[in-house]
Amino acid sequence: MTAPSARARDTPGRAVAPPPFDGELFIDMDNVRARYECLRPGCPHPLEGPVCANDRVTDAEGRPARRGPSGVAAFIAGIKAHHLAQYDHRSTR
Repeated sequence: MTAPSARARDTPGRAVAPPPFDGELFIDMDNVRARYECLRPGCPHPLEGPVCANDRVTDAEGRPARRGPSGVAAFIAGIKAHHLAQYDHRSTR
């Protein structure tokens, strides 16, 4: 019988593994709202949103209007790509 080989988690001083996720997207379908939290270390802007369907935004003619569910859907569709392009995370993940 041989001794079991040491595993990486048993080795003292090993580097901490990065979290398995880049961020968390929270979606509330009841009130139609969403927000994104970046989990990358040192992010200069870790929270995006929240956006809500009832938010007042300016439309193409400059008039106030509700964001609506389609505005929340657009936020959800583009948040990760927008966030990572906007803020330099200097990570190779």
